[in-house]
Amino acid sequence: MAIRAFLSFVEEDLNLVNLFRGQAKSARNDLEFADYSIKVPFNSTNVQYISNGIITQIRPATLTVCLYGTSTYKSEWVDWELKKTLELGKPIMGVCLFSDDRVRFYPAPLKDWPRVPWDIPAIIRTMNSLANQYRSAAG
Repeated sequence: MAIRAFLSFVEEDLNLVNLFRGQAKSARNDLEFADYSIKVPFNSTNVQYISNGIITQIRPATLTVCLYGTSTYKSEWVDWELKKTLELGKPIMGVCLFSDDRVRFYPAPLKDWPRVPWDIPAIIRTMNSLANQYRSAAG
């Protein structure tokens, strides 16, 4: 069964996110990615409109994958997306975009969830495990 993943990330990591998408899809063809790229500050007057758009992307997703780099932990939008995913009863996981020591922090909602390095087989195994748990719990 296909896994639909909502991708949560900050705009400055978009090039790495696109590389990740390509690698993950070539490794496994039944992955589908969705995201709602946000360039608007969290306290903008468009928050309701943007948050509704994000929710429509998260709702059909199996899980949310947070692709985090050096500044992702500071993003209010990433934090909100992860918390909203959990509110909707879906699992989350983190993928660190760098293999060196430059990433010191991860978004707080990931604290008790899997955080894996950029290793496509490990990422897919973790996604499968979380998807199976979610599907079992959902019904």
